[in-house]
Amino acid sequence: MRRRRDGVLTVLVALVAGGTIACLVAALVDGLGPWVLAVVALLAAGVAWLKWREVRARRAERRTEDAVHDLYTDALDRAGRGDHAGAATRLASALRRGGGDLTAELQQCLAAAHLALGETGQAVAVWREAYELNQREQGDDAPPTIAAANGLAAALLTHGDRAAAAARYRDTLERCRRLLGDADPETVAALNGVTRTDPTPRHDTVAALYEDLFGASHPDARIARRQSAPQDPATAHLATGDLRAARTLSEQAATTPPALNDLAMVLREQRDLMGAYRAYERATELSDPLDPHHLTALAGLTRIMLLQGDETNATAALTDLAEAYATRYGPHHPETTAARRNLARLTRPA
Repeated sequence: MRRRRDGVLTVLVALVAGGTIACLVAALVDGLGPWVLAVVALLAAGVAWLKWREVRARRAERRTEDAVHDLYTDALDRAGRGDHAGAATRLASALRRGGGDLTAELQQCLAAAHLALGETGQAVAVWREAYELNQREQGDDAPPTIAAANGLAAALLTHGDRAAAAARYRDTLERCRRLLGDADPETVAALNGVTRTDPTPRHDTVAALYEDLFGASHPDARIARRQSAPQDPATAHLATGDLRAARTLSEQAATTPPALNDLAMVLREQRDLMGAYRAYERATELSDPLDPHHLTALAGLTRIMLLQGDETNATAALTDLAEAYATRYGPHHPETTAARRNLARLTRPA
């Protein structure tokens, strides 16, 4: 009914515009035949109609973008308050409206909401859709496809499909090492997944690599070293790829900065980046600026920023972190040197 009404209105606008222009031309120019006037009128009416349609489409697109943004903002607010069901509903609604430039973030947040609710099958479905969409539109080696592949692998592992997760992680790790290098956060995520799904995981080897790349106090190096000889149940579950149990146990203990850092790591490995960010942020709020756990949380925040593609803020955060290490340990301490090396790696021209 509404479409018919719009069509009638379009015709009326065209007739009125065309008639008006025809009358003006007839009044100003003598000797033009009625057919010439009719053609001029039709052309003018056609141009006016096309312009009207363009403006109308642009307005509709803006309204859709505004609606998607409002739903996304509301979903983030609800997720922050623990209303993951409400967040999932709004994120799904935003995706049904098209998503636009926010599609990747909406899919990631929707999958995270399903994981928080224990709906691992739905999380797998969302990540699979995201992966296949990026694969079709951008190819296997595009950064968004690689990120979605790691997200899909993490969801599969949380869901308990260990073999499929291992295959996905191995394929993604090969691409990451070829295209991004060992220090890239996506490479780290894929290597962590490959190690955890291996029948005989070598976390000590991975820890040595991370210590060499990032420094001994970096969250990836610390958690890898702890996984090589876990002394608490949550870390033991994380070491063997039981992400669901690791999350449950970590959430129960998340009251202190070190426990919040542990939870953030589990959430990051599940690809719940917003949840991980909030946990790291909470750890910084509960610790002194130069406390080692505070510095670990800051390093974790920079990794989340990089996984989100926010290199500008990650660079600023790493600059502050390097200065904090220099203040605490001195300008020539290995931790300070490692922090500066991480910053130089990020700011080095491609």
